[in-house]
Amino acid sequence: MFGLSAVKRAARWVETDRFADDFALNCAPSAPGFGQAEGIVAGTRIATAMGWRAVESLAPGDMVMTFDHGMRPVISVERLALWSGHGRCPRSLMPLAVPVGALGNSAPMLLLPEQTVLVESDLAEQVFGDPFALIPAAALEGYRGIDRITPHQTVEIVLIRFAEAEVVYANGTGMIHCASVRSGRIESFLQESDEDYTALPLDMARTIVAGMIEEAAAGLI
Repeated sequence: MFGLSAVKRAARWVETDRFADDFALNCAPSAPGFGQAEGIVAGTRIATAMGWRAVESLAPGDMVMTFDHGMRPVISVERLALWSGHGRCPRSLMPLAVPVGALGNSAPMLLLPEQTVLVESDLAEQVFGDPFALIPAAALEGYRGIDRITPHQTVEIVLIRFAEAEVVYANGTGMIHCASVRSGRIESFLQESDEDYTALPLDMARTIVAGMIEEAAAGLI
């Protein structure tokens, strides 16, 4: 059985460790240039009121199916490149290839390392009383064949935002977190946050994923 006490200790220190984990995830040395470590990779299909649509085809006003609140309108759409620097894309930005079925997805897909996704875990339920945990995709490396790949062509990233933070369905039942339009604005730091989703820091997320690997090996998921 996976060590529950280790996760409980991590849970007690979540706020202390969050800064160190986020620094390690966001500030790893990389080549000069601009990169995008979160967002949805173009080609990913999102559940909408008009069926499954490629994320890059979405526009403000389109209705998207969300995990908690049903259909919600997209408020803003931003398109960026994964990597615009010289030389190879740094490993800290390399997408993770998700095989069919690894996250309930009906088709292969790519996830950016800092993109947060919602996963279901018995260990998360034991620790937090909720089977669903929001984790950075980087923590999934090694789970059910999920691995980083080196992009050999331009990769377009799409950021879709809603009035409130939401989780959307990607390529089936893969669940991707999307921020609210207020995320990152200075006013969001001056008032109490109304975000419904809080991502686990990377180290704790890796502990949850290690538990998921054991659950899969035992045939529990």
